[in-house]
Amino acid sequence: GYGRLDPQKHFIAQASGNSMDGGTNPVRDGDYLLLERISPDSAGGISNQTLVIERQDEAGDNQYLLRTVLKRGPNDYILRAANPAYADMEATPEFRTLARLRAIIPSWEMRIGETMAREDIAGMFGVAFNPGNWNLGHVVLSAKKAHVLLVTLSKQGKASEHRYKDHWIDESTFLWSSQNQTSPDDKRGREIIEHSALGITIHLFVRENKLAGGKAAPFVYHGPVEYEKHSGEKPMQVTFRLRRPQR
Repeated sequence: GYGRLDPQKHFIAQASGNSMDGGTNPVRDGDYLLLERISPDSAGGISNQTLVIERQDEAGDNQYLLRTVLKRGPNDYILRAANPAYADMEATPEFRTLARLRAIIPSWEMRIGETMAREDIAGMFGVAFNPGNWNLGHVVLSAKKAHVLLVTLSKQGKASEHRYKDHWIDESTFLWSSQNQTSPDDKRGREIIEHSALGITIHLFVRENKLAGGKAAPFVYHGPVEYEKHSGEKPMQVTFRLRRPQR
């Protein structure tokens, strides 16, 4: 999805810190960055571009900054962070340009296909694990604009009213049953149906059985899903499509 890339010229690095956590397309701590290698002699035009800049800190260690280069006058540039809490910096000879930002890859995109315990799933979204929330099959993270679906396919031992009929329709389409109290007209139901327009991402985690080897079985992360249609209420039967086929 990022065009034709030259592995000798492009690489991926993980962001750390929050100096770019601002603006319309923020880089958040933990995101992965697709970068294009450059050198001072081959950088080309750099005005209004976001670059990885290297400098040494007071201890003599290398420090890597993600900054947008703004031209102030002939041979006069400043380096600006997207987060307004960070002051502009003069572009002096101590700075060395290393790479140009090509794309922001959300941290979850690099984890599709991974197997994770509930506790690790919470950490993936940067929130604390709370058994009261995360032992449910539908976790709403309002501050993250995300819904997390934790699905166990085999419902053996469940009371009949809790034996939802979650299943794969094909390799990229999943039928999910909501909790009994969810309807298309309530807040949670509307956020599922209208998630794309509301800027909410729905993430699907699936496991076959509740237990494995006498312990809680982990879930496989299938990535974000898109709403296609629904039927019924309390519970709703929702058809989702993966953004990408299963690996």
